[in-house]
Amino acid sequence: MKKISTISGVIVLFLTLSMHMVEASQVVKEEDRGWARGVLAQEKGFEARAEGDTLAVLYFENATGEARLNPLQKGIALMLMTDLSQVEGVQLVERVRLQALAEEMELGVSGLVEKGSMPRVGRLLGARYLVGGGIRGGAGQLGIFSDMLEVPAEKVAGSVLSEGNFSKVLEMEKEILFGIIDLLKIRLDSGKKRELSRPMTRSIDALYNLVYAIDSSDRGEYAKAGAFYRAALKADPELGIAKEGLDELKELGLIADGDRSRALAKQLDSKTSRTGSLSPDYASKRERDPGDLGNTTGQIRVQW
Repeated sequence: MKKISTISGVIVLFLTLSMHMVEASQVVKEEDRGWARGVLAQEKGFEARAEGDTLAVLYFENATGEARLNPLQKGIALMLMTDLSQVEGVQLVERVRLQALAEEMELGVSGLVEKGSMPRVGRLLGARYLVGGGIRGGAGQLGIFSDMLEVPAEKVAGSVLSEGNFSKVLEMEKEILFGIIDLLKIRLDSGKKRELSRPMTRSIDALYNLVYAIDSSDRGEYAKAGAFYRAALKADPELGIAKEGLDELKELGLIADGDRSRALAKQLDSKTSRTGSLSPDYASKRERDPGDLGNTTGQIRVQW
């Protein structure tokens, strides 16, 4: 059930994307880091101008206390990013630029920043809106809430809430999506609504492995990233964002398309299968859990 309201007060947001129109790239490159350094170096005389409905999607806080749900922090944001990139009139901020900016500002590793930092980040990115929120509940029953911050006015423009069973999380993301579109006052025709109603994937296995792939890439662990992309494609061969991510790693020469890489993919796939109950003990059994997104470099936690 979706609920929309206009609110003010406390809001906890996790940043996940970056500036300019969304592209297929998921690898943070030196040019992105150079852009971040340049923006910060010129900040004192910098006056950002948000054009139209420029919007950045943020990480979602896992407030459930269940580690098995950590991948949804970035997973929900990625689904929203994919969907919003198809909405005419929305200029979406690119993930890798914000990742680079967050690292340059040293706001990663769950760093709590002061009250005024969210509008500052928004201005540096040239974003008019910042969208984020959290996941609450547990025992299979979840609530996903999202808040939209209007950067120039430094106020929360509205909120969306979707509630349901974990098995319905992909449908819940769609309720959040259409709530955000309503807050932006964008009207969709029936054809576009049907198009956006189709999920990025119907496989939780594929979604989780996709998140692990992107998180590993952000860490510079490209062999693992490639293996996770392959595991995602095994779970859902039609998952285009995983294919694009894997192709990018190959084109940049960051992974080899050989037997060793495929063997690693098979090994990781056997460890990351989430068919069924999604054991809460899973994260503790990994040598280095890329699903522990609470400790991901570049994540920003803001108490508003």
